[in-house]
Amino acid sequence: MKYRGRFILLFISLVSACVYLVIGNVQIIPFTIFTLIEFSFSWFIGGWYDKYRYLSYHDPLTGVYNRRYAYMHLERYFKIANRRHERIGILNIDIDNFKLINDTYGHSYGDFILKGLCRIIVENTRKEDILVRWGGDEFLLFVIDKDDTSLENLTYQINDTIKTDLNNYGESKKHEVTVSIGHSIYPDDGQNISDLLSISDKRMYKVKSITKEVSLL
Repeated sequence: MKYRGRFILLFISLVSACVYLVIGNVQIIPFTIFTLIEFSFSWFIGGWYDKYRYLSYHDPLTGVYNRRYAYMHLERYFKIANRRHERIGILNIDIDNFKLINDTYGHSYGDFILKGLCRIIVENTRKEDILVRWGGDEFLLFVIDKDDTSLENLTYQINDTIKTDLNNYGESKKHEVTVSIGHSIYPDDGQNISDLLSISDKRMYKVKSITKEVSLL
């Protein structure tokens, strides 16, 4: 969590204290005490601002961005990509049979899987890529400047890491976790978030249906 609000309020308090010290007729000891109290109050209020700003844009369980952040900021990312002649890949990631996992092993175990999946995705992507918890067990990964081949390679990489890491770590041995991933690319597949999500969602469910058919064989 960034400390933007705290530092802004501290800076304003510092400037006001310096101005008052220069133009005012002050006694040093009372002025120092009052300034310290003002700094403490600014740090406290700024901390609340930073906390609520963080929670307004992040999922409280996993710590990744939430849907509100995506809707408020992604159009700006698209405009930047247009200016730079870049693409933005979207991976629609859904945990297979997550309801069954929750019903069988409990919600605490389900939370463990969600946090583990986010950790794996973050470790396999770059700082500029954006992971969003879209809802429940569905996540969107926005990957800057990637083509179809790069997105497919990233999909394989995430799946392989789930097999070697998440499914062999502690509690996750209870159940073999798999995910279905569909993708779309801006601007090749669409010009707005709704069209891009519709395409990636359809491709994700196509992967999910193939996985289900294979598991039944």
